[in-house]
Amino acid sequence: MKGTSHAVVGAGAGLGVAVFQDAAPAATGLLIFLGCVSSLAPDLDTNGKLSNRISLHRKWLWFALACIGVLLGTYSLIMLTGFIRVIGTTAALLLILLPRYMINQRFMVLLSGITLMGTGWIGDELWLIWFGIFTVGASFVPHRGPTHTLLGTAAFTFIAYQLETRLAVNGVVMACASGYISHLLLDMKCLPFNKKGIKWFYPIYSREF
Repeated sequence: MKGTSHAVVGAGAGLGVAVFQDAAPAATGLLIFLGCVSSLAPDLDTNGKLSNRISLHRKWLWFALACIGVLLGTYSLIMLTGFIRVIGTTAALLLILLPRYMINQRFMVLLSGITLMGTGWIGDELWLIWFGIFTVGASFVPHRGPTHTLLGTAAFTFIAYQLETRLAVNGVVMACASGYISHLLLDMKCLPFNKKGIKWFYPIYSREF
């Protein structure tokens, strides 16, 4: 299922939690937003909507490194001589050419996770540190792997608990958990639009549902 569909269902789950909690308008908006975001979180393990939103596209890093390479190459050719010039120009060429082949979107998600962890540490936001750790972990696992399991759900629900504690808004855990679970339910292979399913009980039980 496409990310937009997951987001709509997740937002609906957040709205349902808000109605159940009889939340105020501001809290209702927050719960809808969290349900929407949480419904996209399992796909941090791939090139999905949330991973693209929280990370810069790899082309920006390619461009930045290429600019550095051009500057280094120009400096090496003008200011350096001999073997040092060769080293400088070689490094410049590597900066210009290699990133396009070595840096993919998963790498950008990894950088984003590290950034989230650092931001959480600086701002003393424990939930953000854990979300950063979750994001870093997701960048290393296969699509529809650990993030699409009950274990992944439990980890994300723990992050939601930290966020609810920080915001002191009732329903945050329920909105996040329901949004996350809605994604897994919609990815099951019993639905006609899915060719593959998910392994709910991985790593204990590897059957695909």
